[in-house]
Amino acid sequence: MKRLMAVLLLCCTGMLIAACGRDTNTNTITVVEGSSKTTLLNPLALQQFVTPVQIIPAATPDTTTVPGSDYYTAVAEQTSGYDFGLRKKDGSEFIDPATGAPIRTTVWGYTTNGIKAGYLGATIETRSALAGETGKPVVVKFTNNLKDAAGKLLTKHLLTVDPTFGGASNGESEIRIVTHLHGGHVAPESDGHPEAWITNDPNAATGLPADPVSGRPARPNGNTVTYTYDNTQIANQLWYHDHAMGITRLNVYAGLAANYFLRDSVEDGLNLPKGAYEIPLVIQDKSFNEDGSLHYDTNALLNPDGSQQTVAGKPVFTSNPEFFGNVITVNGKAWPKLDVEPRKYRFRMVNGSDSRFYNIWLERSDGLPIPAGAITQIGNDGGLLPAAVAIGDSPGNALLFALAERADVIIDFSQFPAGTSITVRNDADTPYPDGGDVNPSTTGKIMQFKITKALAGADTSVVPATPRVLTPFGAPANTRLVDLQEKEEDTAFVFDPFSGAIAKRLKILLNGLPFDAPITENILLNNVEDWYIINDTVDMHPMHLHLVHFEVIEKGSILPGAYTRANVNGLGGMPTVAAGGFRPSTEPDGTIADPASPYTLQPQERGHKDTVRVPPAVELVGSQVPPQVSQGYVRIRARFDRIGTYMWHCHILAHEDHEMMRPFRVQ
Repeated sequence: MKRLMAVLLLCCTGMLIAACGRDTNTNTITVVEGSSKTTLLNPLALQQFVTPVQIIPAATPDTTTVPGSDYYTAVAEQTSGYDFGLRKKDGSEFIDPATGAPIRTTVWGYTTNGIKAGYLGATIETRSALAGETGKPVVVKFTNNLKDAAGKLLTKHLLTVDPTFGGASNGESEIRIVTHLHGGHVAPESDGHPEAWITNDPNAATGLPADPVSGRPARPNGNTVTYTYDNTQIANQLWYHDHAMGITRLNVYAGLAANYFLRDSVEDGLNLPKGAYEIPLVIQDKSFNEDGSLHYDTNALLNPDGSQQTVAGKPVFTSNPEFFGNVITVNGKAWPKLDVEPRKYRFRMVNGSDSRFYNIWLERSDGLPIPAGAITQIGNDGGLLPAAVAIGDSPGNALLFALAERADVIIDFSQFPAGTSITVRNDADTPYPDGGDVNPSTTGKIMQFKITKALAGADTSVVPATPRVLTPFGAPANTRLVDLQEKEEDTAFVFDPFSGAIAKRLKILLNGLPFDAPITENILLNNVEDWYIINDTVDMHPMHLHLVHFEVIEKGSILPGAYTRANVNGLGGMPTVAAGGFRPSTEPDGTIADPASPYTLQPQERGHKDTVRVPPAVELVGSQVPPQVSQGYVRIRARFDRIGTYMWHCHILAHEDHEMMRPFRVQ
């Protein structure tokens, strides 16, 4: 991330700090877990494409506990000794130098209706309850049962908590969770409000009554909360993950995430690959210490004079604006393989990483081109697409896959000779779109398919050309402008690995406002609204709205000088753009954007979505002094049909915890 920051000409005397926010491909000394020092496991030394991908199981619903509903218990638990498949290139184990035992990892995950996956959680599968469908509500009792191997309640997180972040700065427990059904059309009290968390103490008296001003629902005492998901939406791949204020990035990274599949009659009628031929793939990047433990970059938080900040007498270590791991995992295994038959498979993909975008295509081991139509996207994070899209046959026709987006993809392995190995490749810059290159030997690879199995039976499944007909939302009753901004903190400084100096810590905000400022997005019930989301930062941000699915109407850039940011100079007010300032499908330099440009609406973004990629602002080269900037923007359209307070935020999880999240209210 190229930043324009005020930097102090200081050096980090006495501190060894890793280059954070980049792909790290060597053994690097770094500060982790407070002030202790450790060595990162070298990803170049790891075996690839030998460990079988873990097939995530589906939990069986309890149909009797809550009459008329499918009932689940989802228990957040800690597992010691989880095996990510970290092996040397010869297949032998890495040995923990401290214990002499093979390295393993302590992780968190959900145990759902008794199915313990260790890392992540079992899939909840159910049916739509829209009119004409056969589904019913799902009731989930979430329990925070995070204990150590001896059965004692955890008091310290697996990873370093920054006690200066909003939501973590008033002595709150480090072991807080609250679960959000991402993509769910749910009542506000079941949405997983980030401040409605529960601790792991069943006797905790941390509950609070509902707050009508902020819209926060009641926070329960104890360590359990029960949510109802009424499933009044079309077939889709949703996912449930942690959403606790100030530590979402850490809880999801530790393993608190799982799939939620919603079926309906339209999907049933398409004759898609199913059963053993429909496979969820949760893609995440990780880094590991040499003992196998999870590594998440942290840096010392400094005062303006270079001294380290403390809270309650303890030094503070803060997270960076982004985190990029150096090992790619799929379903909790490092660079796995999947042996397949020569037939069609349906892959339900979710980008569950912290900050990493993926640009995905297939590469054959024999060097021959991928046959046209061998890989087809039929759905996104809003469900089935109105038109299927042939993708992934080359780097120039790759699947751009942002944080929290889902991709419903069919690969036809019958178009390849038996014995062919097909590597899933990635070349997305980190940060995206103008950061550093990935290492083609490590983060440039995701997993591998190997056509080694005999065909078990005739493949009669099809790839639909028009998966779903969607009804437009209609004309908007209101249009609003919102923006994405980067600011700096005057009293908090961190080491900046890109400048090699000490810099002010970034605040990444919506409308220039902190999370707890008065709500600015107040929406009338059942209104259709257009939102122009304006990006005044150098990153592409995947913006997620709770409650709704939306249409992406257009993308483009803003005429330089036409935009005034929200809350300019702290004086309040929403962003404005002069007449003629929005330029659909136009590059920042004023030229027409090509079909693959970030400033062009992509075919995979048609239909409905819950997460949208907002293109970045660009400083125009050779322009006047001060330099001119063209902001990127996207226009989305949604119907807001439930009363309550919900969130909208960036799904780069480190950004979300840096307060790039705000509530909106439907009233």
